[in-house]
Amino acid sequence: MENKKLIKSATIIDRILKILQGFAIAGVIVSAIFIPLTAIFGEKIIASADKLKLDALDLELSGSLDSYLNAANVKSSIIGMLIVGVLGCAAIWCVLRALREILAPMKEGQPFAAGIADKIRKLGWTVLITGAITEIGGAIANVFALRMYDLDKLMNPEIVSDMTFDYSFNLWFVITALIIFFLSYVFRYGESLQKESDETL
Repeated sequence: MENKKLIKSATIIDRILKILQGFAIAGVIVSAIFIPLTAIFGEKIIASADKLKLDALDLELSGSLDSYLNAANVKSSIIGMLIVGVLGCAAIWCVLRALREILAPMKEGQPFAAGIADKIRKLGWTVLITGAITEIGGAIANVFALRMYDLDKLMNPEIVSDMTFDYSFNLWFVITALIIFFLSYVFRYGESLQKESDETL
């Protein structure tokens, strides 16, 4: 009875992860398509805008946006953000793939099948590496985004005497990877118990 519940749950989760993988692939494709389009039309689109969004801050500009831009950095900034989008979606796809590999034996009712601990450890490394790449890419994209605007024109120099950029890394992926590595040891122990049980039978 318990095995049937496990098989059913693992199958449902696997289907959901497969759908999410499709969304991740779509995200990669859409972002990749917009990279050359931005290289061709990026400046024209931005020049016609009269609103500016800086993170959670929305600015309504008195003139067109092109008068507040460092034009040389516009394309590189947007393309950089799109590349980060591609990397982020690819990272999500890799994590989902690793999860589906772990679910494969569970769909057959074997949660402690041989090699499951290695797959969980692989998931930990996937989370660690893709998380680091995504965070570094995000920091680089933020630097490019700030260089794109002429902040001296956006800010009142009589009030704002200096500007600094402070970016802190989010270490969620390190903590998540450590938890996954710990789980791999738990499953390794489960594998050994399963092996002993099979040999006894």
